[in-house]
Amino acid sequence: MMSLLDALSILRRFRGYLAGAGGIGDMVNALRWSVWYALKWWLDAKAAGATDLPVARALYRSLLHHGYVDEEGRPAKRVEQPKRPRGPYAQEWLALHEAFDRAFPKILRGDAEAAALILESMQAQGWYKLWRDDFLEAAGFEGRRVLEAPLRGHNAVDIYAKYAPELYAGYAESDEAAEALLEAAPGVSVGQCPGSGICVFLASSACEVAEALGRLSVREVLLFNSLHWMPDPAKEVACLKKAAPGALFYVGQPVVETMPGFLAINTAAGALHVFSRGEVEALLEAAGLRRRKLLLREMPFYAAVWSS
Repeated sequence: MMSLLDALSILRRFRGYLAGAGGIGDMVNALRWSVWYALKWWLDAKAAGATDLPVARALYRSLLHHGYVDEEGRPAKRVEQPKRPRGPYAQEWLALHEAFDRAFPKILRGDAEAAALILESMQAQGWYKLWRDDFLEAAGFEGRRVLEAPLRGHNAVDIYAKYAPELYAGYAESDEAAEALLEAAPGVSVGQCPGSGICVFLASSACEVAEALGRLSVREVLLFNSLHWMPDPAKEVACLKKAAPGALFYVGQPVVETMPGFLAINTAAGALHVFSRGEVEALLEAAGLRRRKLLLREMPFYAAVWSS
């Protein structure tokens, strides 16, 4: 399931994540759970006649890529239930899939809120933060003048505490998102930016506030688990490039080649796209960026640094 090149990169560059997972064996075992549950959910969706749902289409596409189902959606490989992992973050990862499994009957009936609550919980979990933090360290992230697209409170608070940047800016679609950030980090500027601290613009897209963002001298753009939420990612990234000329773009993105269970959780919660690695790189190139450093091809996620 994991290529030799990604395994070597994990061993060299993602030691914190690996240690938290309980070692390479426990990490791979945890990833196998994502496959085991994904196949279970796909078969549940088929039995319910719900294969047209976005979550089911995401499951099908990833399971087909990995060879676990054929083009008709029939199981093509026998998948044994894995052993339970011992590492604390690998156990947390498994618990996430177990929670989604309990909610899956509601999700098949169209209850997006059930998946959204699980996604919100996921973003506060230790494995997710370690995944992000190891990625930033391996990528050479300096955290000085940062733009996150879109801005998420848990990332902003954690990164601001760790790196003490001069500026951490972004945009949020609603007052509610900005209010949640205000509760977690006092002194947040909303709707305008003095050029320092944490600044949040109320907008659904960077294109709506590109002029204001362009005055901030941003040097690093964080795209972590975010491209698949954007209605038009290539257009959005092009606007970010215009707002932050010369900035480095830190891209951490689940792809079809990644874990099918993780893709399902994101899609059920409302993600708009499911991308392959090639599609991610194509849209970044279409936005005018070029790849500077490739950290992980696909497993446990796609990770790279891009620039204009």
